[in-house]
Amino acid sequence: MAQRSTMTLQDIADLARVQRHVVSMWRQRPRVRGRTVLFPSAVSSDDGVERFDREEIVAYLEETGRGNNDEVRQDAPALAVPEGADVEDVVTLLCLHTLGGAELEDLTPAELIELAAQVDPEDRFLLREVRAADAEHGLGRYVDELMAASYGPADALARLDAGRLRRQERDRGLTDTAYSLIGAIAIGARMHLAGAVALVPPVADRRLAGALAEAFAGIILPDESRAARRRAMIEGLELVDDADGRVEVSSLVGFAEQEALEAADDLVVSLEPGDVGIVLGSAAALCDPLHGKAARNRTQTLAAGNLAMALRLPRGLWKAAHRQNLAVWVVSGLPDVTRSVCLADLEGATVDLGDLTSDVMAALAGTAHRAYRYARRVEPATVLAGVEVLPRGVRATRIAVAEPAAHLDRIHAATLTTSVPFPGFDITVAPAPGRIVLRQRSLGELHVVKQVKMLRGNRIDPHRSDPSGTVRVLAADGSTDELRFDPFDAAAIYRRATRTEPGDVIFLDGPTPRARVDVVGGSLVATPSRVLRLALGAPIGPRALAAVINETAVAGSEWPTWSVPDLPPAERDVLESALGAAADHQADLNRRLGAVHDLVTGLVHGVAAGAVTLDPVLTESKAG
Repeated sequence: MAQRSTMTLQDIADLARVQRHVVSMWRQRPRVRGRTVLFPSAVSSDDGVERFDREEIVAYLEETGRGNNDEVRQDAPALAVPEGADVEDVVTLLCLHTLGGAELEDLTPAELIELAAQVDPEDRFLLREVRAADAEHGLGRYVDELMAASYGPADALARLDAGRLRRQERDRGLTDTAYSLIGAIAIGARMHLAGAVALVPPVADRRLAGALAEAFAGIILPDESRAARRRAMIEGLELVDDADGRVEVSSLVGFAEQEALEAADDLVVSLEPGDVGIVLGSAAALCDPLHGKAARNRTQTLAAGNLAMALRLPRGLWKAAHRQNLAVWVVSGLPDVTRSVCLADLEGATVDLGDLTSDVMAALAGTAHRAYRYARRVEPATVLAGVEVLPRGVRATRIAVAEPAAHLDRIHAATLTTSVPFPGFDITVAPAPGRIVLRQRSLGELHVVKQVKMLRGNRIDPHRSDPSGTVRVLAADGSTDELRFDPFDAAAIYRRATRTEPGDVIFLDGPTPRARVDVVGGSLVATPSRVLRLALGAPIGPRALAAVINETAVAGSEWPTWSVPDLPPAERDVLESALGAAADHQADLNRRLGAVHDLVTGLVHGVAAGAVTLDPVLTESKAG
């Protein structure tokens, strides 16, 4: 049974992009811009943690304008986790949604298992987890909404990792800056090896594989790492069994000192000549002074000559201990006791990731014929002689070009439209005998009998769009009409996204119902807009359905409750044809209005800039 979608105060702060105490202040200060708007009341409390209805919170933030997020309605589903949900169950269903290509809300447990058997027939990473998953907390609907609120499966997983379920696990992890730095180091290792290089990520760090894998030919995971494999599938990572070379990353963050040194030694001795290892751990274990047995163990590991570079990372990268420094060893699978070691302390430095990558490449190559941006080359004896591998000590910079407006071209382009005569529009109608019974059917009823299908939209990143692209991005309110994607980019970035078909109705049911028809098809749909796809024998056409939604749907209502007339096929088709002609006429009107706007703007700015001059005689004669 689906549970109510609720949010904690921290969830609300994350949604509004403010600090937690700011939300508490809102509760105490109901006056907003001269009006009194009460903060929604909690709907439940669990161990002193208050929970609030998601829709009430969204309505409150939209009405008050509080916070720093203009997309609260789109972001809210990802934060409103069902009560009692287990994070691994959510990841399991997210993987099933990603690979199965089906919405999960209406599927029974047996149907979920059947879909998992199709996706993972050999039960290598998913099938047994779907059988064991607790699907009684509305997880199917939550996963559907999470996907709709995200830019894709990988973004959905990232939102889950940043949300309440991970906070409840006390899994704080590393910051984005840490992953960027480690990524730059890993890229340097991959470029040094060249060829088809695979990444061997640490299984324990949930995010590191996704943060690093893009630069590699694939990733290698042991068969027993089922959870890591599910995450790799969600993120669209390529799993391989072997490669020309390997970059193996070992995360020792949180390990005790002796445990970290033993794990680092295990990695070093396991490397083959064509491999590179990256060891991430505390600076206290990898770089700082050690004494006694720990110092001897570290020196023994380094004495083989595998260490090419040691880096002390800035503080604040480990969320659980933000005052402690992390450190990185870059080790080669080809030992060389004469190899110079490159040392760099990045504390306080403004790090250029490209320059850091170059330093790593040069350190692995052992070249002395270049200037290092951050690293200092020392003899290996310097590292082995003392109790400290890396003494404290190291340091780093854009332009925009704008094109002037082409006033004449803009004016000429506008007049190509405004100068063409505009025909009128008329429709012939006659009285009809009327009906004894006017049948109405709800969309929910049509959905049950499979005469209408609902598909969710996708989170679209406008920064990755291409103005010259041919794939449109549609929203019910027209807010994304200017967005275009190159077809290859759309296929690569949103390969599992909903694409429209001709006649699809793109709709929005909150806060004000809106709808439009895509007569072309092949477009992306930007969430929170969704798609209603009518079957061939549906009792209403797409244009009539859009008109009914725009004119009669009640604000705050949900789409299954909307009623539409049940029309005979002949009347349905004639009505669709008339509405299509009216829509074409309206589109022509809008195009001409846009051209007039461009013409006026071009004239004003062109004359003011001295780029355009008007002939007073011709202008007055045309105006007359």
